[in-house]
Amino acid sequence: MKYRFSILMPVHNRQKYVGQAIDSVLAQTFKDYELFAIDDGSTDLSAAVLVSYGTRINLLQQLNQGPEVARNKAAALAQGEYLVFFDSDDYLFPFALETFDKVISSFGTPTLLMGSMARFQEGRENPPEGPTDPTIRVIKYPDYLSKTRPVGTMCIVVRKSVFDAVGGLRNSTPQTWYCDDNTLLLKVGTRGQSILIESPCISAYRQHGENSINNAEAIANALIRLADSERRGDFGGKERRADRYAYIGGRAAAWAFYYCWRAGHRKLALKLLSGTAPMVSMAVIRKFLRKFHPPARSIVLEGH
Repeated sequence: MKYRFSILMPVHNRQKYVGQAIDSVLAQTFKDYELFAIDDGSTDLSAAVLVSYGTRINLLQQLNQGPEVARNKAAALAQGEYLVFFDSDDYLFPFALETFDKVISSFGTPTLLMGSMARFQEGRENPPEGPTDPTIRVIKYPDYLSKTRPVGTMCIVVRKSVFDAVGGLRNSTPQTWYCDDNTLLLKVGTRGQSILIESPCISAYRQHGENSINNAEAIANALIRLADSERRGDFGGKERRADRYAYIGGRAAAWAFYYCWRAGHRKLALKLLSGTAPMVSMAVIRKFLRKFHPPARSIVLEGH
């Protein structure tokens, strides 16, 4: 059976949050989807929570191998035209898939969609309130590396045929999976039209003590490995190299300043900047040059 969307959700020790995450998927107004929940070797009661949903979800289980291996495992079985990357501690607003579908239909099956995310704090019993303005505003780019507007935390949706063509995600480990989203975006960065959904917010990011973003050293090291992969030619040759450099450099500079230097991890910040220096330089140059170009214009679609 074919679906519009296959939602891929790795789960590792998220018994407190995963029920709300699944409920937010099951409450979608757009029903042409399948949900894969991959228990990544949880040692708490996450597996029991997943089992309680029965046939409403597709439950996969594996030894703890990290979220990239988990998503690759689910993607190999997925029947969706598009893969939706969703974390087990986050929340999808009810109109999320409906919004994705409208955007896809409006732009002729783009390669990549990026949905903006709200944020909410751990401890809320009730789900966060969704945006009240139903207007869909998007920015269209020829491909992801053509993007001119910075994008923060986002929900990623990628066409499955493209995901398969680039070899999926890495076969990383629970220690080396960091920057999995950056790696995927570089892999598909030149593979076709990309759409940034500015509004409404598609999902909500739960802030808590176990967020991966709290591990400054792991992400800094992952960014350095990302730069090393680029130098090896893992993401392409000379064509679009400057774009890839600017992307990696922008991520590295932001992480070094906001999450390393300002948090007192000065040596880590310098290590990161040193390991990505040519790319940081390219990011600075590109940021300066953007001042002389008009900003990308929003396109307004029918609301959800």
